[in-house]
Amino acid sequence: MISIQDQKFIKSVVKKYIQECLIECGFDPTIKEPGHTYGENIEEKLVNKLVSKYPDKFSPPIKTKGKGKQTRKMEDLIWIPTNDFINIKLGYEKGGGQPNMVSFTRLLEKYHSGEIDSYYIFIIDVSGKTKQSLTTKLYLFNLYHYLNYLNYNYGTGQVMLKEKQFFSEYDSNKYVDNTKKNIMLQLKEIENDAFISHQKLKEIQHQKRQEIFNDYC
Repeated sequence: MISIQDQKFIKSVVKKYIQECLIECGFDPTIKEPGHTYGENIEEKLVNKLVSKYPDKFSPPIKTKGKGKQTRKMEDLIWIPTNDFINIKLGYEKGGGQPNMVSFTRLLEKYHSGEIDSYYIFIIDVSGKTKQSLTTKLYLFNLYHYLNYLNYNYGTGQVMLKEKQFFSEYDSNKYVDNTKKNIMLQLKEIENDAFISHQKLKEIQHQKRQEIFNDYC
């Protein structure tokens, strides 16, 4: 896991370069959904800067030989000292949605196998009504320590963050001393609840379709 001190360092260097990335990518807050429009390019540019400036601290995702392009990796960045994955999520004036974080299957299986013991989300929240007034808020956290703020869509397989609840309670100095067993039991509860909800939804859909078919019987 990444120590609190190292998390502060990571946020400080992102703060140092994120404004450059916004300018270089021409981030325009006046267009529709600027976070979606510019997010990927800005995230890629930021990763390149961090890897270039701090090659002993940051690494881009490592591709596995023989497994294709691997464009949808779980991580955007690796913190070399502890080999921790960091997933960067840039958005514009966030706070009320439920954006996708990661595949539940990856979150579960990589943790169970021991490939990872933590998974960091780095939210970069951009605000401002003009290019000249842009500011950012940074949130770096271990997703396994914030499982109570997740919603799992069994249909899509994606884990989503309940932004309103998360932002109101986020603590950058939060340290959670949790066991692997407790985290796995939390994941089990999340999976079970999502499965039951998904079953109910599919049953309702099935019944509605049967009512349509009955018109022809």
